[in-house]
Amino acid sequence: MRSNAICHVNWSTGVWDVVILILLTTVSCCEALNCYSCSYSMLEPTPENDDFFCGNETLVLLEKDLTVKPCAPWEKFCITTVETSLKAFSAVVRTCAETCNQICESDGYGTDMVRCDDCCTTDMCNGNYTVRYYLQLMARQYTSWIEPLPGERAYNKANGMKFPY
Repeated sequence: MRSNAICHVNWSTGVWDVVILILLTTVSCCEALNCYSCSYSMLEPTPENDDFFCGNETLVLLEKDLTVKPCAPWEKFCITTVETSLKAFSAVVRTCAETCNQICESDGYGTDMVRCDDCCTTDMCNGNYTVRYYLQLMARQYTSWIEPLPGERAYNKANGMKFPY
């Protein structure tokens, strides 16, 4: 003979405590990172598309709802990208990012355009606007020729490559 047992769950206060704890943990783990989000380019032909405040002190003085946005759950970094053209400041972009690349990249033939990224992981950490900050960030573009990247010496040695650091 087959028994039709009915499973009865006793929703006592202990079970509700566990359910509430799980919900609170889930909510707190998924809070979005908040980053400054703007772009400004001195090379932009249509200045009305530029955020004039992105490259200077106005960035941190304006209302946060105008300058800060919540990132998507998979965007774990706030990033500041600074560009130079012929060694002169030309643009800055601040936004959320999924990945972080701390190496400077060069573009353009004959235009000497260099783009350097700076990444961070706390709310509104990409708000630095000082000239000193921009100079320190852009100084990275030359370091790969005078000092090796992490692991570069070992790689070169293992592959019989010589480079005058």
